[in-house]
Amino acid sequence: MPNKPIDYSVAGKWANYVRALAIVESGENEFAFGDDGRAYGVLQLHPARFLEEAHRGGDFVIGVGDTWAQAQIKACAAYFDRLQLAPMPLIVQAWRLGCHAVFDEGARDATYYARWLIHFDRLNSE
Repeated sequence: MPNKPIDYSVAGKWANYVRALAIVESGENEFAFGDDGRAYGVLQLHPARFLEEAHRGGDFVIGVGDTWAQAQIKACAAYFDRLQLAPMPLIVQAWRLGCHAVFDEGARDATYYARWLIHFDRLNSE
């Protein structure tokens, strides 16, 4: 039985931003493992990173009725919401490299951002 499509609407105005990250991170595979088993799910979150973003929730409170995919999507939407005043290329790169690395140490991954932007533009043109 095929999986139902992932519902990104729980991310509100950040739905296409989050979905573009999910495409880059896991090909939208909500059961993907990465980083030698340390990252999991549609957005390839490490447990500590998930907790960090989930606790910031804001308008994206994770509930007991949420699936893991929905919980990750809400955590990612809270991340975008929290950083929305920063330049988008840095926000996207910080998802991969970490906020401290990007905003404090100047780390960059332009290829990652370019891949995200391709998917984001496609989603917005559909």
